[in-house]
Amino acid sequence: MRPCRSLPFLLLVAAFHGMPAASCAQLTADIGPRGEVTRLAVGDVVFFQDVALTLVKPGWSGHLVDQRAADPASVTVVKAAGTTVYTMNLDGEAGKVRLRETVKVTPDRLALAYEVTPERAVDTEAVLLQGQMPVAPHAGTTQYIAADSGLTRGVCPAALPRDSYVLFGERSADWVAFARPGGAVLRVTPTDLILSFQDDRKWNTPAFALLARAAGGRLRAGRTVRFAITYTADDSARVEADARKAAQGELSELKLGDTRPLAVRSASLDRATVETFTPVELSADVAATYANPFDPAQIAVDAEITRPDGTRINVPGFYHVPMRVETKHGAERLVVTGPAAFRVRYTPTVTGTHRVVLKATDRSGTARSAALEVTARAGRSAGFVRVAAGSPRYFAFDSGRPYFAVGENLCWSSGRTPLADYSAWLKGMGAARANWARLWLAFNEKGLEWTPPPTPKPGPGHYLGLGRYALDNAWRLDEVLRLAEANGVYLMFCLGTYGEFTEGGYFNEGGWASNPYNARNGGPCAKPADFWTNPEARRLYRQRLRYVVARWGHSPNVFAWEFWNEVPAARDRDAWVAEMSAYLKQIDPNRHLVSTTYGDARTWACPDVDFTMTHMYGQAGNTANFTRQIQADARAATTVTKPYLLAEFGIDWQTGDERWDRRRSGLNMHNGAWSALMSGAAGTAMLWYWDGYIHPSNLYHVLTPARAFADTVDWSRTRFRPIDRLAVEQAQDGPETFTDLTVAATHEWGRTPSAEYTVLHDGTVQGGPVAMTIGSPARGNPAELPTKLAWRVDMPRAGQVVARLGQVCSRARLRVTVDGQVKIDRALSSGAPGAGPWKSAKRLEQWNVWVSDYDEDITIDVPAGSHVVAFANAEGDWLQIRSLRIPGYRSSRFPNVEVIGLESDALLLLWVHNLESTWRTEHDGKTPSTLRSVRVRVPAREGTWSVEWWDTFKGQVVRRETVRTSSGALLLPVPDFATDLAARIVR
Repeated sequence: MRPCRSLPFLLLVAAFHGMPAASCAQLTADIGPRGEVTRLAVGDVVFFQDVALTLVKPGWSGHLVDQRAADPASVTVVKAAGTTVYTMNLDGEAGKVRLRETVKVTPDRLALAYEVTPERAVDTEAVLLQGQMPVAPHAGTTQYIAADSGLTRGVCPAALPRDSYVLFGERSADWVAFARPGGAVLRVTPTDLILSFQDDRKWNTPAFALLARAAGGRLRAGRTVRFAITYTADDSARVEADARKAAQGELSELKLGDTRPLAVRSASLDRATVETFTPVELSADVAATYANPFDPAQIAVDAEITRPDGTRINVPGFYHVPMRVETKHGAERLVVTGPAAFRVRYTPTVTGTHRVVLKATDRSGTARSAALEVTARAGRSAGFVRVAAGSPRYFAFDSGRPYFAVGENLCWSSGRTPLADYSAWLKGMGAARANWARLWLAFNEKGLEWTPPPTPKPGPGHYLGLGRYALDNAWRLDEVLRLAEANGVYLMFCLGTYGEFTEGGYFNEGGWASNPYNARNGGPCAKPADFWTNPEARRLYRQRLRYVVARWGHSPNVFAWEFWNEVPAARDRDAWVAEMSAYLKQIDPNRHLVSTTYGDARTWACPDVDFTMTHMYGQAGNTANFTRQIQADARAATTVTKPYLLAEFGIDWQTGDERWDRRRSGLNMHNGAWSALMSGAAGTAMLWYWDGYIHPSNLYHVLTPARAFADTVDWSRTRFRPIDRLAVEQAQDGPETFTDLTVAATHEWGRTPSAEYTVLHDGTVQGGPVAMTIGSPARGNPAELPTKLAWRVDMPRAGQVVARLGQVCSRARLRVTVDGQVKIDRALSSGAPGAGPWKSAKRLEQWNVWVSDYDEDITIDVPAGSHVVAFANAEGDWLQIRSLRIPGYRSSRFPNVEVIGLESDALLLLWVHNLESTWRTEHDGKTPSTLRSVRVRVPAREGTWSVEWWDTFKGQVVRRETVRTSSGALLLPVPDFATDLAARIVR
């Protein structure tokens, strides 16, 4: 079988042009009793069947409601003036959803307008309108063209493509036309819809499917989603003319090469005087001979800068095309506004006169411009972010002012208006005084290098393949950086992600089939592992780094370059990181910070890697409180003297925090921020779910108090240490009592230092972190996972310990023992959703296995006294134990409070947290108890200390007092609290 291949544009136009341009054939539409379109034809050619609306479950795991399932007797139908209105309630897992559909049919047009109103709030993957195009009349013949950025086009494949069933995906198109050679043409015009077109033979359905997505994420109760779609019988001449018009201003019209003799024809600076740390831009008209303007071996344009003290630096230049953004039909489109040229961006960091000479080099030699001058005067900018010289676990600006990172991820925009999205997100952050965000530059709307369509895993943008960069995405990133600068936000550019080297994945994130480095796409790598060692692959990656530095390295608001998102560390990858980080420091005149995820000891020991990072998530709500995990990661990072960031964070790696935070309070985001701040991290815990959670819930304010508190600390000059031996006391009334205790597994995959844990009556666990996944001895790599986990408990009275069974891969056998005696011996299987006792399931195509989530409580009778409860996996692949609930275990002698903090010789920082104040408490509809008469004993130097108690939700001091040390400690009475408090204590 062969994949669908795009036709060259001229061939497609010629094909259209060859069709008769006479009057269009008549359009006919059959409408069912629920308003569904059962048949849509132009002349005698059926284009679509079964056009109907659904609300799709998150993860594309089924339908919440389906228009086709509505009871026809419950549908109200009103006809007037050639229009028919269908009104109905759609019932299903989303509750009741009101649908109002307006239908108008004329001889050449079918117009459908929809209003969808959920009765209650509902989380959905998509509000989706889908129609089926039968294979029989269209496979191998019917052409499609989408009037979007890049003018997507192709032919419906004769057979299911080998690599990808998606023919075009997620397009904000003005229209899509389907044309039979020499015959009928149908144009589809969406309003407030994003279109995809796919081959459903992948799912054993003999049809192509046109998917129109209106909305997704959380739909609010009573809030109406409106959209429309029009199907029009058209003719080839009109489609040809509109296709030509749509191509105007497109990058596809741009000629990238040059054949002129080498010369710098002109060079000019956009200004002659600037403040320090403010860039100037040099524009140049360069003639040269080259086919690829991005390859410095063919054409290298640089600026040679002589600084006021006589030192010289080289600033690389870049190829640029001016553009503007237009918004039409609710979608952004980037339009070319002028000729391409080379540019250089230079940022003076010292006052005085800087001499600038442009030089251009091709295979014939080097040409130089006349010298230009720019004068820099002292400015207000604090400069670039560095590792603080006086406190190397934290960051500081060039000026010495501390920089503590407070922010979130903003990795991509998958909507129709990405620049408007970034504008809203960054304004929200800036207003809340957040100062850090992480962007992905992988195959998304800001990516540079990817395989152009048709390809199994396409990305938005005018991709040109290996070593040639998407200039529309580059221009968009210029604008995102400009928005960040305007809002005081510093951006970490994450240049790539692990999905570039994988297939499948839980989110279908694998994209190796479309990676331009893949030999099947003309690249140098036969397999993903070759990327790290292949000389040509490394050369091409260095070329891309040069372009990134040239175009965006001028900005102080670029916080850092991050090579990879979640690429596991290994010896060959560590060597690659060492090579590329050294290269970055060589070519980046402003020497931005550099890091990557994930790293190991070799990664972090690399002298050109400036800070360490981890990511942290729970799974399926298994972790109510992340403080101890955050504290453990921050402490583990102290093995190297570099700053540490928790760069991704969330309740559940499989779904957004909105699923768990029904009240939209942002409590987990709040607790994570303060946990990281007080554990020695150089920033807050950076929440992942920006677009479906933080922005729609307007949770930016959660970060404001953390920023206010952080601004009172001189991080750049204070050498903090974690405080050990903190003790919490509370006056007790009455006898000792015991409450249930839940201990969550916190380490989802891999071995932990210990597989034996002791649960104490104060609620803490010795031997952690707690492993979640248990492998069998029969696995291919039995050392990868523990095969048995043992818990030592001291039961005040007999009771039932409850273990939460999570996912099972392929099959497993759970064996539970108490003091060595088998209590449970149960075979576990996996399979498709609904095929067994599990709650949900997902197939991992790359390993050809099912992973089924049981999400089930298993009870074990445990007598009073000291016992060992053990969980083993006797056979198969792997299983998960997500948590352990122990009845009547936590003693009232220990207040339900945790305290973490940092100390220096003259400053102490504390966070006092009521352990009832978690997202889980809110999720379960409970309210944390107000705690009174709590005291914290803090080791401290002798002397008098001034104490400020902070409200962490308002960012304000609520009490001040003076306390003296006694016997080497401060005994601090804590104000009454129900959630948490922070303390700043100065000697």
